[in-house]
Amino acid sequence: MSVYYIHDNGVSVGPFERDILLKFVASGRLNAASAVRREDGAWATLADFPELHRTAPSREAGEPLPFAAILGENDGRLRFACPDCSLHYEGEGYRGRRLTCGSCGTVFQVPDEPVLPAGRFDAELADEIPDGEITCPHCWKSFPADRMLYISCHPALLGDPVAGDMEQLRFLPAKFNAAGQPLDNHGIPCTDMACPRCHLRIPSTVADLPSCGFSIVGAPSSGKSYYLTALVHSLRRTLSELFSCSFLDVDPLLNAILDGYERTIFMAVDRKAVAVLPKTQQTGRDFSDQVLLDGVATDLPKPFIFELKPIASAGKRMENCNVIFYDNAGEHFQPGTDVLINPATRHLAGSRGIVFLFDPTNDAAMRRLCNRQDPQMADAAKVSDQAVLLAEMINRIRRHRNMAASEKADIPLVIAVAKYDAWRGHFAPEPEKLKTVVESADCSDGKLDIGILQQVSFALRELMLEYAPAVVSSAEAFFRRVWFVPVSNFGCLARRDANGYIGIVPEELHPIWVEEPFLILLYELGLIGGTLPERSGCVPGFDCRVSGDSIMFRHPVSGKRVLLPSNYLGAVLEIGKKRYAMPPERGTHAGTRGTAAGDLWS
Repeated sequence: MSVYYIHDNGVSVGPFERDILLKFVASGRLNAASAVRREDGAWATLADFPELHRTAPSREAGEPLPFAAILGENDGRLRFACPDCSLHYEGEGYRGRRLTCGSCGTVFQVPDEPVLPAGRFDAELADEIPDGEITCPHCWKSFPADRMLYISCHPALLGDPVAGDMEQLRFLPAKFNAAGQPLDNHGIPCTDMACPRCHLRIPSTVADLPSCGFSIVGAPSSGKSYYLTALVHSLRRTLSELFSCSFLDVDPLLNAILDGYERTIFMAVDRKAVAVLPKTQQTGRDFSDQVLLDGVATDLPKPFIFELKPIASAGKRMENCNVIFYDNAGEHFQPGTDVLINPATRHLAGSRGIVFLFDPTNDAAMRRLCNRQDPQMADAAKVSDQAVLLAEMINRIRRHRNMAASEKADIPLVIAVAKYDAWRGHFAPEPEKLKTVVESADCSDGKLDIGILQQVSFALRELMLEYAPAVVSSAEAFFRRVWFVPVSNFGCLARRDANGYIGIVPEELHPIWVEEPFLILLYELGLIGGTLPERSGCVPGFDCRVSGDSIMFRHPVSGKRVLLPSNYLGAVLEIGKKRYAMPPERGTHAGTRGTAAGDLWS
């Protein structure tokens, strides 16, 4: 079989088989004057290759005409394609007409009724997609399993009306082989699946297992990409060693960016050279996918999907599930950026847990605590009010979940105060010396030491009340359960490379508490166990009351009223070198209460 090369923007591109070039001709990418050559031939124009000229197939007299493939209809304008060469047409008044294709000469009939042929599904009919048990991690549309699309494999089926001209056609399966695999229009078995709404690729585990989406939120340059990289790298080891769970990439293609970050930082060949991650962009093929939704070019953020799977099943709290992370550019969280063409942060409304990355070097007041040797302290221009960003996040959750003004969110929130290595001298608990997982003597799964996490959270909350009180009050006014956790992605100060970019020297890496925020969220969801502190040695008769979902008491040192969220129930807090017991939590733990009403992933 002959193969061909084409001359495209001064570059020889190929090889392509004949069917692919016929597709290019039909789409208008190539014309009679385009430069083409066979694998072993000289360059010529496409007109010199008769085999690349499509001709209408012959038909017997009286044979019914083939019908056009209907692609969709918008504002009375019908979109359809030639049944032979797939050339697209659009316009009004075509229903019931007999047409001749201007590319291949095929005579075909445009059907009278606005129906889609078998194997095609247009995203413009998304309102007609019923809700179901599967939720797309790209566009967050839920749908039943029988509406799942498949991605064609045959090269002649290049081009999809939603995913783009350079993507394989998506189709609703109508024919199957003996193994039960869907067949595309050329009879090729297909295994990759896609969402019926956005037509983006969906791993098979999303259809088979429940999913938990987690959002990472923070200002520009707060270190979200570095944090997510360090978190994933740490979880691969921690979940296996301490909780007997595997944490696996379900689709290396979807996770390629994050896996590349991990190799750059933790698997660098030159361990002494400064490693730098690229800035997360608001758009671009590495960070988002552009699709055509309802006739509008829309950028959807790329999710990172992992499978959380118990290695042994006996006595497990945890069941197999998908863990989905979103790493948005900090600019996505600025007021005014939540728009139709870039709904990048709408995963917040359905998130099962949120990590808000607070950057002290980006805060005007808390910068005073940070080490001046850190190169991130040199740029004062990036200082911003992160309380405004938190308020915008709360506003989006309230709006997209249709919550009442007085309603509180059941989503657990962890405020991870980042770059601990730069301000560690001003925080007494020294988390790097604390062990947060209690290992059992009988080799069963470890449990999270909730007592230590509550104590560290309270101490950090006290520090935040001094320097960023608006962040504390805004978070606790909207979320029922709020944790404060110190985090260091590196465990050492950042460095500048030869070009002036800020990064890290791999051999100096020693991340501090990067996995604790996520482990807290797993505990809140009931996926891992926890141990509460011993209540011995506490100050007797301490006046502490529960009002609604809050704990109230007078601060033993300052005398000020303290109002804590419900995640401190059962805590023993050390204040002024004395131990004070909080009321125990009644009923079941938050993580066993089931899925919150309206949860996007349920």
